[in-house]
Amino acid sequence: MRALGGALAVFAALALAAGDAAAAKPLKVRFPSADAAGTLIGGLYYKPDVNSGRPGRRAGVIMLHGCAGMLTKSGKLKRRPKFWAEWLADQGYAVLLADSFNPRGFRSICQTAARPLSPKRDRPFDAYGALKFLQVQPEVNPGRIALMGWSNGAMTLLWAVREGAPARPADLTDGFRAAVAFYPGCIALGRKPYATDVPTLLQLGRADDWTPAAPCLKMVREAAGRGVPIEADAYDGAYHGFDNPALEIKTVVTRNNASKTKERRVHVGTDVAARVAAIERVRDFLATRLAE
Repeated sequence: MRALGGALAVFAALALAAGDAAAAKPLKVRFPSADAAGTLIGGLYYKPDVNSGRPGRRAGVIMLHGCAGMLTKSGKLKRRPKFWAEWLADQGYAVLLADSFNPRGFRSICQTAARPLSPKRDRPFDAYGALKFLQVQPEVNPGRIALMGWSNGAMTLLWAVREGAPARPADLTDGFRAAVAFYPGCIALGRKPYATDVPTLLQLGRADDWTPAAPCLKMVREAAGRGVPIEADAYDGAYHGFDNPALEIKTVVTRNNASKTKERRVHVGTDVAARVAAIERVRDFLATRLAE
C-alpha cells in the first residue's frame, strides 16, 4: 500500500475512529420497502443513548450499502459500514443501515452481469421505507434525517432525492434533510439536468476507475450553476472505496450489463489522507444540515 499522508494523517484517522469501541450493539430490524408490494427488508439500527445527557429527540442517518452488500459471508458487518455506523452513533445520531440484499436472498451483485436490483428503479423505494421506519422511532426527530450512500447505494441516493422521484411516498410529510454520496456513478444521472431540493454532498476520488469522478463533477457544476443545493469534493489520487478503514489497494473484477465493457478490472483501496478529509467534511456537513 502506498504512503498516503504521513504520520499526522494516520494519527488523525485513528483518533477519528476512537469512538468505535464505545458504540452500542445494533438491533436487527425489519420494515417494509416503500415499493408497491411492501417488500419486507431490514437492517441494523443503532439506537441513540437517550440517557447520555443530550436533550430531545435525535437526528438520524440512514446508510445505503454498495453492490457488495453490507455483510460478510459469515453475516458480520463489513469494516466500512461498521466504521461509519459506529462513528455516526458516536456523534449522537440514530443510525439505520438498510439492507436491500440479504432479505431478498443475495449478498453481493458486483460480479452479477444482470443485476437483480436497480439503483434507479428499485432501491430508492428501500430508502424511503427506511425513512418511514426511522421517523416513527420515539427517540428520533422525524424532520432531521439524512441519507448516506456508497457506490451503488450512492447512486440510489441521488435517484431517491432527485426532484420528482417516483419512489417518494405521496403521504410523506418530512423528507430527507441532507444527503451524502460517496463515489456514485453519475453518467446516467447526468443525462438530464439534475435537480434536488435536498442539500447534497458528493465525496469522490479523482483516481476512481470504477465510478469516475469527472461525470459527477460535471453534473454537480451544472446543477449548482442553476442554484441546486449540491456540492462535491474530489480527492487527488484516491480510488474507489478510499474511506475504507484498512483496505490495501487491489484490483477487482466487476460485471454489469449496463456497462459498455460489461466486465472491467478496477482499483479499490484506502487513501488515508482522503479518508480523514472526508470524515471531517461529513462531520461538519451533517452537523450544519441536521441542526435544529
